[in-house]
Amino acid sequence: MSSTAKIGRVSAPTLGLPIGAQISGLIFDLDGTLYLQPPVRRAILWRLLRAGSVRPISTWREWQVIRHYRRAQEHLRHRPEHSADAQLPLACEWSGEQPESAAKTIAHWMEDTPLETLARYVRPGVVDLLESAKKRGIRLGLVSDYPATKKLLALGLDTYFSVVVTAQDNRVGVFKPSPKGLILALADLGVELGSAVYIGDRPSVDGEAAQRAGVAGVILGQPLGRAGKGWIGVPDVPSLRDLLMI
Repeated sequence: MSSTAKIGRVSAPTLGLPIGAQISGLIFDLDGTLYLQPPVRRAILWRLLRAGSVRPISTWREWQVIRHYRRAQEHLRHRPEHSADAQLPLACEWSGEQPESAAKTIAHWMEDTPLETLARYVRPGVVDLLESAKKRGIRLGLVSDYPATKKLLALGLDTYFSVVVTAQDNRVGVFKPSPKGLILALADLGVELGSAVYIGDRPSVDGEAAQRAGVAGVILGQPLGRAGKGWIGVPDVPSLRDLLMI
């Protein structure tokens, strides 16, 4: 990679990305960014199927809660005045489940069960990237639409992040692509917009959040050099390190 960090025919400075010593802060998404989400979801699905062979009716009801909970988030995130607190009530309305039992289902299948497999699926190259950034004095933060503390512990990545912001925090209360969480994380880190990079895995969510916050965005899992409004794509973490020159 050349000193201008070229991707295809476009250089990082042309894209508005700080590189190397220009970077003072990196903000990461969690799910699908720090770990590979598809194999984790497959592992959870397998556990659901096994549970369904023993208690089919109750497991089917739990699956409906999970499905509608995810659907509720996608529904809410594109409503300008939405509240993250509305996710569970909306999932209950759509699934017909009572709030107490629905909350237990979400806690079990979406918060606790994934912890058993997360460490296996840390995205390749993430630890090396975080170590390199830490040695360079780059401040690290995380912005997630879901609770993050337990997942970071399970991934073995909790010690790298000095700031962790989630949609459930009282100061945030909204899902991405709202830029609110990202702006708060940068303020907590004490990092200027022009010297920060936000790294996620969904163009329509993370890419748009970066654009709305006025921060350079990089989306993992995209063809090398693919760009959208507010973001540039890279296929993997080694390509990300080459781009940012860290």
